[in-house]
Amino acid sequence: MTDTHPNTPETPAGTGESLVRLNARAVADERGVLARPASLLLGVTPGASPRDPLSGVPLARTIRLLALDSPESLPEHTPDLVIDRPDCVIIPPLVNAHAHLDLTHIGPRPHDPAAGFVAWVDQIRDKRRDTDREIAQSVLDGARLLLRGGTAAVGDIAGAPAGIPSLIPWRTLRQTPLAGVSYLEFFGIGSTEARARDRLDRLLHEHAQEIARDHAVRFGLQPHAPNTVAIALYRWIARRAAELGLPLSTHLSETPEEIEFIASASGPQRELLERLGVWADSIDAGHGLHPIEHLRPFLEDTSGRDPGVLVAHVNALGSHASILAGARVSVAYCPRASAYFAAERHFGPHPYRELLGAGVNVCLGTDSIVNLPPETCVGPDARISVLDEMRFLFKRDATPPGLLLAMGTTCGARALGIDPAPFRFEVGAAIAGLLAVRSDAPDPLEGVMGAGAAPEPVLLRNLAR
Repeated sequence: MTDTHPNTPETPAGTGESLVRLNARAVADERGVLARPASLLLGVTPGASPRDPLSGVPLARTIRLLALDSPESLPEHTPDLVIDRPDCVIIPPLVNAHAHLDLTHIGPRPHDPAAGFVAWVDQIRDKRRDTDREIAQSVLDGARLLLRGGTAAVGDIAGAPAGIPSLIPWRTLRQTPLAGVSYLEFFGIGSTEARARDRLDRLLHEHAQEIARDHAVRFGLQPHAPNTVAIALYRWIARRAAELGLPLSTHLSETPEEIEFIASASGPQRELLERLGVWADSIDAGHGLHPIEHLRPFLEDTSGRDPGVLVAHVNALGSHASILAGARVSVAYCPRASAYFAAERHFGPHPYRELLGAGVNVCLGTDSIVNLPPETCVGPDARISVLDEMRFLFKRDATPPGLLLAMGTTCGARALGIDPAPFRFEVGAAIAGLLAVRSDAPDPLEGVMGAGAAPEPVLLRNLAR
Protein backbone atom coordinates (compact mmCIF):
# COMPACT_ATOMS: atom_id res chain seq x y z
CA MET A 1 0.00 0.00 0.00
CA THR A 2 2.88 2.36 -0.69
CA ASP A 3 2.53 5.40 -2.93
CA THR A 4 4.76 5.24 -6.02
CA HIS A 5 5.97 7.84 -8.51
CA PRO A 6 6.15 6.80 -12.19
CA ASN A 7 9.37 7.60 -14.01
CA THR A 8 7.71 9.80 -16.63
CA PRO A 9 5.14 12.11 -14.98
CA GLU A 10 2.82 14.11 -17.18
CA THR A 11 0.90 17.15 -15.98
CA PRO A 12 -2.25 18.40 -17.77
CA ALA A 13 -1.06 21.34 -19.85
CA GLY A 14 -1.92 24.81 -18.60
CA THR A 15 -3.86 23.75 -15.52
CA GLY A 16 -1.16 23.63 -12.85
CA GLU A 17 -2.63 20.29 -11.80
CA SER A 18 -0.85 17.08 -10.98
CA LEU A 19 -2.34 13.88 -12.32
CA VAL A 20 -3.01 11.34 -9.55
CA ARG A 21 -4.27 7.80 -9.94
CA LEU A 22 -5.86 6.07 -6.95
CA ASN A 23 -6.46 2.31 -7.11
CA ALA A 24 -8.74 0.68 -4.52
CA ARG A 25 -10.93 -2.31 -3.81
CA ALA A 26 -14.05 -0.20 -4.44
CA VAL A 27 -15.40 3.34 -4.59
CA ALA A 28 -18.72 4.29 -2.98
CA ASP A 29 -20.79 7.29 -2.01
CA GLU A 30 -24.40 7.74 -0.87
CA ARG A 31 -25.61 6.04 -4.05
CA GLY A 32 -23.77 2.82 -3.15
CA VAL A 33 -20.77 1.09 -4.70
CA LEU A 34 -19.81 2.87 -7.94
CA ALA A 35 -16.97 0.64 -9.08
CA ARG A 36 -15.38 -2.59 -7.83
CA PRO A 37 -12.40 -2.86 -8.19
CA ALA A 38 -11.90 0.81 -8.90
CA SER A 39 -9.46 3.39 -10.14
CA LEU A 40 -9.91 7.13 -9.93
CA LEU A 41 -8.03 9.69 -11.97
CA LEU A 42 -7.69 13.03 -10.20
CA GLY A 43 -6.50 16.46 -11.20
CA VAL A 44 -4.94 17.90 -8.03
CA THR A 45 -3.81 21.48 -7.52
CA PRO A 46 -1.46 21.65 -4.52
CA GLY A 47 -1.93 24.26 -1.85
CA ALA A 48 0.61 26.23 0.13
CA SER A 49 1.31 23.20 2.31
CA PRO A 50 1.00 19.55 1.21
CA ARG A 51 -0.05 18.52 4.72
CA ASP A 52 -2.04 20.16 7.46
CA PRO A 53 0.46 21.04 10.22
CA LEU A 54 -2.22 20.41 12.84
CA SER A 55 -3.23 16.86 11.88
CA GLY A 56 -0.77 15.69 9.25
CA VAL A 57 -3.65 15.10 6.80
CA PRO A 58 -2.71 15.51 3.08
CA LEU A 59 -4.27 18.65 1.60
CA ALA A 60 -4.86 20.16 -1.83
CA ARG A 61 -6.27 23.46 -3.03
CA THR A 62 -8.51 21.78 -5.61
CA ILE A 63 -9.35 18.16 -6.45
CA ARG A 64 -11.12 17.28 -9.70
CA LEU A 65 -12.43 13.82 -10.45
CA LEU A 66 -11.38 13.24 -14.07
CA ALA A 67 -12.36 9.59 -14.39
CA LEU A 68 -13.77 6.74 -12.30
CA ASP A 69 -13.92 3.20 -13.62
CA SER A 70 -12.56 -0.29 -13.26
CA PRO A 71 -8.74 -0.34 -13.50
CA GLU A 72 -8.69 -1.89 -16.99
CA SER A 73 -11.26 0.60 -18.32
CA LEU A 74 -9.63 3.80 -17.08
CA PRO A 75 -8.45 6.05 -19.95
CA GLU A 76 -4.76 5.89 -20.79
CA HIS A 77 -2.66 8.37 -18.85
CA THR A 78 0.75 8.96 -17.33
CA PRO A 79 0.13 10.01 -13.74
CA ASP A 80 2.46 12.05 -11.56
CA LEU A 81 1.53 9.90 -8.58
CA VAL A 82 -0.03 6.48 -8.11
CA ILE A 83 -1.70 5.63 -4.79
CA ASP A 84 -2.60 2.01 -4.13
CA ARG A 85 -5.16 1.02 -1.50
CA PRO A 86 -6.09 -2.50 -2.64
CA ASP A 87 -7.87 -3.53 0.57
CA CYS A 88 -9.77 -0.26 1.05
CA VAL A 89 -13.03 1.31 -0.04
CA ILE A 90 -12.82 4.97 -1.07
CA ILE A 91 -15.64 7.16 0.26
CA PRO A 92 -16.18 10.95 0.36
CA PRO A 93 -15.02 12.97 3.37
CA LEU A 94 -17.53 13.47 6.15
CA VAL A 95 -19.69 16.24 7.57
CA ASN A 96 -20.08 16.44 11.35
CA ALA A 97 -23.18 18.59 11.80
CA HIS A 98 -23.04 18.98 15.60
CA ALA A 99 -19.90 19.10 17.73
CA HIS A 100 -18.64 20.96 20.80
CA LEU A 101 -14.95 21.42 20.03
CA ASP A 102 -14.25 23.78 22.92
CA LEU A 103 -14.85 20.86 25.30
CA THR A 104 -12.11 18.71 23.75
CA HIS A 105 -9.72 19.35 26.63
CA ILE A 106 -12.10 17.56 29.02
CA GLY A 107 -11.79 14.25 27.17
CA PRO A 108 -14.17 11.31 27.47
CA ARG A 109 -15.85 11.00 30.87
CA PRO A 110 -18.07 8.33 32.39
CA HIS A 111 -21.65 9.26 33.20
CA ASP A 112 -24.38 7.57 35.17
CA PRO A 113 -27.65 8.39 33.40
CA ALA A 114 -29.49 7.79 36.68
CA ALA A 115 -27.74 10.89 38.08
CA GLY A 116 -29.57 13.05 35.54
CA PHE A 117 -28.51 15.63 33.00
CA VAL A 118 -28.08 18.50 35.46
CA ALA A 119 -25.34 16.59 37.31
CA TRP A 120 -23.53 16.22 33.99
CA VAL A 121 -24.00 19.95 33.26
CA ASP A 122 -22.48 20.82 36.63
CA GLN A 123 -19.42 18.72 35.71
CA ILE A 124 -19.04 20.55 32.39
CA ARG A 125 -19.46 23.97 34.02
CA ASP A 126 -16.74 23.03 36.49
CA LYS A 127 -14.25 21.77 33.90
CA ARG A 128 -14.88 24.17 31.00
CA ARG A 129 -11.94 26.49 30.32
CA ASP A 130 -12.59 30.19 29.97
CA THR A 131 -9.42 31.99 28.81
CA ASP A 132 -8.99 32.85 25.15
CA ARG A 133 -5.80 30.80 24.86
CA GLU A 134 -7.31 27.72 26.48
CA ILE A 135 -10.49 27.92 24.39
CA ALA A 136 -8.49 28.26 21.18
CA GLN A 137 -6.30 25.28 22.05
CA SER A 138 -9.30 23.11 22.83
CA VAL A 139 -10.91 24.00 19.49
CA LEU A 140 -7.66 23.27 17.64
CA ASP A 141 -7.35 19.92 19.41
CA GLY A 142 -10.91 19.11 18.39
CA ALA A 143 -10.27 20.18 14.80
CA ARG A 144 -7.21 17.91 14.68
CA LEU A 145 -9.33 14.94 15.77
CA LEU A 146 -12.02 15.82 13.22
CA LEU A 147 -9.49 15.95 10.39
CA ARG A 148 -7.95 12.66 11.45
CA GLY A 149 -11.45 11.21 11.40
CA GLY A 150 -11.93 12.25 7.78
CA THR A 151 -14.07 15.33 8.39
CA ALA A 152 -14.25 18.12 5.81
CA ALA A 153 -16.97 20.29 7.39
CA VAL A 154 -18.39 20.81 10.87
CA GLY A 155 -21.22 22.53 12.69
CA ASP A 156 -19.41 23.57 15.86
CA ILE A 157 -21.09 25.02 18.94
CA ALA A 158 -19.02 27.92 20.26
CA GLY A 159 -19.83 27.77 23.95
CA ALA A 160 -20.29 30.64 26.35
CA PRO A 161 -18.06 30.18 29.44
CA ALA A 162 -19.61 31.95 32.41
CA GLY A 163 -22.47 32.89 30.09
CA ILE A 164 -20.29 35.25 28.01
CA PRO A 165 -20.38 34.61 24.22
CA SER A 166 -16.94 34.40 22.63
CA LEU A 167 -15.75 34.76 19.02
CA ILE A 168 -12.55 32.83 19.78
CA PRO A 169 -13.88 29.40 18.67
CA TRP A 170 -15.03 30.83 15.32
CA ARG A 171 -11.80 32.71 14.68
CA THR A 172 -9.79 29.63 15.65
CA LEU A 173 -11.75 27.25 13.44
CA ARG A 174 -11.16 29.57 10.47
CA GLN A 175 -7.44 28.82 10.77
CA THR A 176 -8.02 25.14 9.95
CA PRO A 177 -8.75 23.42 6.59
CA LEU A 178 -12.35 22.77 7.68
CA ALA A 179 -15.50 24.36 6.31
CA GLY A 180 -18.85 24.72 8.08
CA VAL A 181 -20.46 26.94 10.68
CA SER A 182 -19.37 28.08 14.13
CA TYR A 183 -22.62 28.70 16.01
CA LEU A 184 -22.21 31.25 18.80
CA GLU A 185 -24.06 29.77 21.76
CA PHE A 186 -25.89 31.91 24.29
CA PHE A 187 -28.26 31.61 27.24
CA GLY A 188 -30.97 34.04 28.28
CA ILE A 189 -33.97 33.27 30.43
CA GLY A 190 -35.58 34.75 33.51
CA SER A 191 -33.33 37.36 35.13
CA THR A 192 -30.68 36.98 32.38
CA GLU A 193 -32.90 37.50 29.32
CA ALA A 194 -32.54 41.27 28.93
CA ARG A 195 -28.81 41.22 29.63
CA ALA A 196 -28.28 38.45 27.06
CA ARG A 197 -30.17 40.41 24.41
CA ASP A 198 -28.15 43.57 25.05
CA ARG A 199 -24.87 41.66 25.01
CA LEU A 200 -25.70 39.89 21.75
CA ASP A 201 -26.92 43.06 20.07
CA ARG A 202 -23.71 44.85 21.00
CA LEU A 203 -21.53 41.97 19.78
CA LEU A 204 -23.35 41.73 16.44
CA HIS A 205 -23.03 45.47 15.93
CA GLU A 206 -19.36 45.72 16.90
CA HIS A 207 -18.28 42.79 14.71
CA ALA A 208 -20.69 43.28 11.82
CA GLN A 209 -17.97 43.69 9.17
CA GLU A 210 -16.05 40.59 10.25
CA ILE A 211 -19.24 38.52 10.45
CA ALA A 212 -20.34 39.63 6.98
CA ARG A 213 -17.10 38.60 5.22
CA ASP A 214 -16.99 35.38 3.21
CA HIS A 215 -15.36 32.61 5.23
CA ALA A 216 -15.20 28.85 4.71
CA VAL A 217 -16.43 28.68 8.32
CA ARG A 218 -19.49 30.89 8.58
CA PHE A 219 -20.59 32.66 11.74
CA GLY A 220 -23.91 31.42 13.12
CA LEU A 221 -26.08 31.80 16.20
CA GLN A 222 -27.15 29.13 18.69
CA PRO A 223 -29.77 29.87 21.34
CA HIS A 224 -28.88 26.98 23.64
CA ALA A 225 -32.21 25.24 24.27
CA PRO A 226 -35.87 25.96 25.11
CA ASN A 227 -35.22 25.43 28.82
CA THR A 228 -32.39 28.00 28.93
CA VAL A 229 -33.49 30.64 26.40
CA ALA A 230 -36.78 32.56 26.55
CA ILE A 231 -39.07 32.13 23.55
CA ALA A 232 -39.12 35.92 23.13
CA LEU A 233 -35.32 35.89 22.84
CA TYR A 234 -35.53 33.07 20.29
CA ARG A 235 -37.87 35.15 18.16
CA TRP A 236 -35.72 38.26 18.50
CA ILE A 237 -32.60 36.38 17.41
CA ALA A 238 -34.53 34.95 14.44
CA ARG A 239 -35.16 38.52 13.24
CA ARG A 240 -31.53 39.56 13.78
CA ALA A 241 -30.25 36.45 12.01
CA ALA A 242 -32.53 37.17 9.05
CA GLU A 243 -31.24 40.75 8.85
CA LEU A 244 -27.62 39.58 8.87
CA GLY A 245 -28.03 36.39 6.84
CA LEU A 246 -26.75 34.16 9.63
CA PRO A 247 -27.45 30.43 10.05
CA LEU A 248 -29.22 29.24 13.19
CA SER A 249 -29.04 26.16 15.39
CA THR A 250 -30.39 25.03 18.75
CA HIS A 251 -30.70 22.00 20.99
CA LEU A 252 -34.25 20.66 21.06
CA SER A 253 -36.13 17.91 22.85
CA GLU A 254 -32.95 16.40 24.23
CA THR A 255 -33.50 15.46 27.88
CA PRO A 256 -36.25 14.46 30.33
CA GLU A 257 -35.36 17.56 32.35
CA GLU A 258 -36.13 19.79 29.34
CA ILE A 259 -39.42 17.98 28.68
CA GLU A 260 -40.53 18.34 32.31
CA PHE A 261 -39.48 21.97 32.62
CA ILE A 262 -41.28 23.14 29.47
CA ALA A 263 -44.44 21.22 30.35
CA SER A 264 -44.69 22.01 34.07
CA ALA A 265 -41.99 24.59 34.98
CA SER A 266 -40.68 22.12 37.54
CA GLY A 267 -37.99 19.53 38.10
CA PRO A 268 -34.18 19.60 38.11
CA GLN A 269 -33.95 22.32 35.46
CA ARG A 270 -36.03 24.72 37.54
CA GLU A 271 -33.95 23.83 40.59
CA LEU A 272 -30.80 24.66 38.60
CA LEU A 273 -32.18 28.04 37.54
CA GLU A 274 -33.15 28.81 41.11
CA ARG A 275 -29.70 27.75 42.36
CA LEU A 276 -28.06 30.06 39.80
CA GLY A 277 -30.36 32.96 40.73
CA VAL A 278 -31.91 32.99 37.25
CA TRP A 279 -35.48 31.88 37.94
CA ALA A 280 -38.25 34.45 37.52
CA ASP A 281 -42.00 33.94 37.65
CA SER A 282 -42.23 35.56 34.21
CA ILE A 283 -40.56 32.54 32.55
CA ASP A 284 -42.87 31.21 29.84
CA ALA A 285 -43.12 27.53 30.81
CA GLY A 286 -45.59 25.26 32.53
CA HIS A 287 -48.34 25.26 29.91
CA GLY A 288 -48.28 21.52 29.23
CA LEU A 289 -46.48 21.87 25.92
CA HIS A 290 -43.89 19.62 24.34
CA PRO A 291 -40.62 21.51 23.60
CA ILE A 292 -41.29 21.31 19.85
CA GLU A 293 -44.73 22.88 20.37
CA HIS A 294 -43.20 25.47 22.69
CA LEU A 295 -40.61 26.40 20.06
CA ARG A 296 -43.07 26.34 17.17
CA PRO A 297 -43.37 30.17 16.85
CA PHE A 298 -39.60 30.42 16.39
CA LEU A 299 -39.55 27.53 13.92
CA GLU A 300 -42.35 29.13 11.91
CA ASP A 301 -40.52 32.49 11.98
CA THR A 302 -37.55 30.80 10.30
CA SER A 303 -39.34 28.35 8.01
CA GLY A 304 -38.47 30.26 4.82
CA ARG A 305 -34.73 30.29 5.44
CA ASP A 306 -32.18 28.32 3.43
CA PRO A 307 -30.71 26.50 5.17
CA GLY A 308 -33.42 26.07 7.76
CA VAL A 309 -32.72 25.92 11.46
CA LEU A 310 -30.48 23.03 12.49
CA VAL A 311 -31.85 21.40 15.63
CA ALA A 312 -29.72 18.95 17.57
CA HIS A 313 -30.85 15.64 19.10
CA VAL A 314 -34.69 15.49 19.05
CA ASN A 315 -34.62 12.37 21.22
CA ALA A 316 -38.32 12.85 21.99
CA LEU A 317 -40.54 13.58 18.99
CA GLY A 318 -44.06 12.70 20.06
CA SER A 319 -46.52 13.46 17.27
CA HIS A 320 -44.65 16.54 16.09
CA ALA A 321 -42.78 15.37 12.99
CA SER A 322 -45.05 17.49 10.82
CA ILE A 323 -44.05 20.65 12.70
CA LEU A 324 -40.37 20.02 11.99
CA ALA A 325 -41.04 19.05 8.38
CA GLY A 326 -43.23 22.10 7.82
CA ALA A 327 -40.58 24.41 9.26
CA ARG A 328 -37.92 22.86 6.96
CA VAL A 329 -35.54 22.22 9.82
CA SER A 330 -32.64 19.78 9.73
CA VAL A 331 -32.09 17.42 12.64
CA ALA A 332 -28.56 16.58 13.77
CA TYR A 333 -28.79 13.16 15.39
CA CYS A 334 -25.87 12.14 17.62
CA PRO A 335 -26.39 8.39 18.14
CA ARG A 336 -23.60 7.68 20.60
CA ALA A 337 -24.48 10.75 22.66
CA SER A 338 -28.11 9.60 22.88
CA ALA A 339 -26.91 6.19 24.06
CA TYR A 340 -24.48 7.78 26.54
CA PHE A 341 -27.36 9.65 28.18
CA ALA A 342 -29.66 6.59 27.87
CA ALA A 343 -32.27 8.58 25.96
CA GLU A 344 -33.98 5.37 24.83
CA ARG A 345 -34.83 4.51 28.46
CA HIS A 346 -36.88 7.68 28.69
CA PHE A 347 -38.24 8.07 25.18
CA GLY A 348 -37.82 4.78 23.36
CA PRO A 349 -35.82 4.35 20.13
CA HIS A 350 -34.68 7.55 18.46
CA PRO A 351 -37.20 8.70 15.83
CA TYR A 352 -34.67 9.39 13.05
CA ARG A 353 -36.41 6.95 10.68
CA GLU A 354 -39.79 8.57 11.34
CA LEU A 355 -38.26 11.98 10.71
CA LEU A 356 -36.73 10.80 7.44
CA GLY A 357 -40.11 9.37 6.44
CA ALA A 358 -41.72 12.75 7.13
CA GLY A 359 -39.25 14.45 4.80
CA VAL A 360 -36.97 15.96 7.45
CA ASN A 361 -33.29 16.28 6.54
CA VAL A 362 -31.55 14.14 9.19
CA CYS A 363 -27.78 14.35 9.46
CA LEU A 364 -25.21 13.11 11.94
CA GLY A 365 -23.12 14.70 14.67
CA THR A 366 -20.86 13.53 17.47
CA ASP A 367 -21.82 16.04 20.18
CA SER A 368 -18.83 16.51 22.54
CA ILE A 369 -15.79 14.33 23.14
CA VAL A 370 -17.07 13.94 26.71
CA ASN A 371 -19.73 11.46 25.58
CA LEU A 372 -17.51 9.49 23.17
CA PRO A 373 -15.92 6.11 23.99
CA PRO A 374 -12.18 6.41 24.76
CA GLU A 375 -11.27 3.69 22.28
CA THR A 376 -12.09 5.98 19.34
CA CYS A 377 -10.90 9.38 20.61
CA VAL A 378 -7.84 8.50 22.72
CA GLY A 379 -4.67 6.73 21.63
CA PRO A 380 -2.80 6.26 18.34
CA ASP A 381 -5.95 6.18 16.18
CA ALA A 382 -7.65 9.01 18.08
CA ARG A 383 -10.34 10.68 16.03
CA ILE A 384 -13.74 12.32 16.17
CA SER A 385 -15.68 10.91 13.23
CA VAL A 386 -19.28 10.49 12.17
CA LEU A 387 -18.13 7.26 10.53
CA ASP A 388 -18.24 5.82 14.05
CA GLU A 389 -21.80 7.14 14.41
CA MET A 390 -22.72 5.41 11.13
CA ARG A 391 -21.19 2.17 12.35
CA PHE A 392 -23.13 2.41 15.60
CA LEU A 393 -26.42 2.67 13.68
CA PHE A 394 -25.44 -0.04 11.20
CA LYS A 395 -24.72 -2.52 13.98
CA ARG A 396 -27.68 -1.57 16.16
CA ASP A 397 -30.39 -0.87 13.58
CA ALA A 398 -29.09 -2.41 10.33
CA THR A 399 -29.51 1.01 8.73
CA PRO A 400 -28.65 0.77 5.01
CA PRO A 401 -25.03 1.83 4.32
CA GLY A 402 -26.02 4.19 1.50
CA LEU A 403 -28.44 6.04 3.78
CA LEU A 404 -25.77 6.28 6.47
CA LEU A 405 -23.30 7.75 4.00
CA ALA A 406 -25.91 10.30 2.93
CA MET A 407 -26.59 11.27 6.57
CA GLY A 408 -22.85 11.66 7.17
CA THR A 409 -22.08 13.62 4.01
CA THR A 410 -24.64 15.36 1.79
CA CYS A 411 -27.38 15.67 4.42
CA GLY A 412 -24.94 17.34 6.79
CA ALA A 413 -23.73 19.65 4.05
CA ARG A 414 -27.30 20.77 3.30
CA ALA A 415 -27.94 21.37 7.00
CA LEU A 416 -24.91 23.67 7.19
CA GLY A 417 -25.71 25.52 3.97
CA ILE A 418 -22.82 23.91 2.07
CA ASP A 419 -23.06 22.66 -1.51
CA PRO A 420 -23.53 18.87 -1.19
CA ALA A 421 -22.21 18.10 -4.70
CA PRO A 422 -18.50 17.82 -3.69
CA PHE A 423 -19.48 15.03 -1.28
CA ARG A 424 -20.42 12.77 -4.21
CA PHE A 425 -18.06 11.29 -6.78
CA GLU A 426 -19.26 12.96 -9.97
CA VAL A 427 -16.86 12.64 -12.90
CA GLY A 428 -15.80 16.06 -14.18
CA ALA A 429 -16.63 17.83 -10.91
CA ALA A 430 -14.65 19.19 -7.98
CA ILE A 431 -14.75 16.94 -4.93
CA ALA A 432 -14.12 17.61 -1.24
CA GLY A 433 -11.62 14.78 -0.83
CA LEU A 434 -11.24 11.04 -0.44
CA LEU A 435 -11.14 8.66 2.52
CA ALA A 436 -9.80 5.12 2.43
CA VAL A 437 -11.44 2.64 4.80
CA ARG A 438 -10.25 -0.94 5.10
CA SER A 439 -12.96 -3.46 4.23
CA ASP A 440 -12.66 -7.22 3.73
CA ALA A 441 -16.36 -8.16 3.80
CA PRO A 442 -18.00 -9.59 0.64
CA ASP A 443 -20.03 -6.38 0.32
CA PRO A 444 -17.41 -3.58 0.38
CA LEU A 445 -19.70 -0.89 1.82
CA GLU A 446 -21.12 -3.18 4.47
CA GLY A 447 -17.51 -3.93 5.37
CA VAL A 448 -16.86 -0.22 5.89
CA MET A 449 -19.83 0.02 8.27
CA GLY A 450 -19.23 -3.27 10.06
CA ALA A 451 -15.52 -2.82 10.75
CA GLY A 452 -13.73 -0.62 13.27
CA ALA A 453 -10.66 0.54 11.35
CA ALA A 454 -9.90 4.25 11.40
CA PRO A 455 -10.56 6.08 8.13
CA GLU A 456 -7.46 7.29 6.29
CA PRO A 457 -7.79 10.77 4.78
CA VAL A 458 -6.03 10.14 1.46
CA LEU A 459 -6.56 13.75 0.40
CA LEU A 460 -8.78 16.59 1.62
CA ARG A 461 -9.47 19.90 -0.03
CA ASN A 462 -8.16 22.77 2.06
CA LEU A 463 -11.20 24.99 2.44
CA ALA A 464 -9.59 27.67 4.64
CA ARG A 465 -9.58 31.12 3.08
